[in-house]
Amino acid sequence: MKRYNHNSQISIELLYASFSSLVLYPITVKFSGATNEELDSSSSTIVGANDLLIVGPGVLGRLVAEKWRQEHPGCQITGETVTTDHHEELIKLGINPTLKGVQFDNKFPYVIFCAPPSRSSDYASDVGQAASLWNGEGSFLFTSSSAPYDRYDNGQCYEDSPVVPIGKSPRTDVLLKAEKIVINSGGCVVRLAGLYISF
Repeated sequence: MKRYNHNSQISIELLYASFSSLVLYPITVKFSGATNEELDSSSSTIVGANDLLIVGPGVLGRLVAEKWRQEHPGCQITGETVTTDHHEELIKLGINPTLKGVQFDNKFPYVIFCAPPSRSSDYASDVGQAASLWNGEGSFLFTSSSAPYDRYDNGQCYEDSPVVPIGKSPRTDVLLKAEKIVINSGGCVVRLAGLYISF
């Protein structure tokens, strides 16, 4: 039985350890349909064995990118965002920005979804779209929250700890529905503590 504490540093290390042990295969991806002038909609990039797509390259996504690059020097990291607001920052960090909705010719062997639900009108659909970008050969990882656990005393949670029943809380419903999509697609869910602002 795995034990989960409400400690963000441990959670990030657990997340990275879970995600970094898988193997990637080369594919080609073509970026098209982006409205950002900085993005060349006709360019194509070969996605290599250690390349990574991060959906939601915010604080957590950037930490993952940093660790990933340390482990895999020379890899390409793509970050999917909903706006172009932080694209210059991402470029400075070595993350290739792209906008949500950009069509790819091929799927990625590694996809991590770490966008918060507060920025989405249909979070489960967004997670499903990210799952559709995964080719099934590497890993699709969804960073959920510990909020679905039916614990409010900051105690320890286990993988099989009870969750809040669907219909009891709109906040946890959003996460549980997204998690179900991930599991049904063959991906992995990691429930981390203290990630998202309440909405």
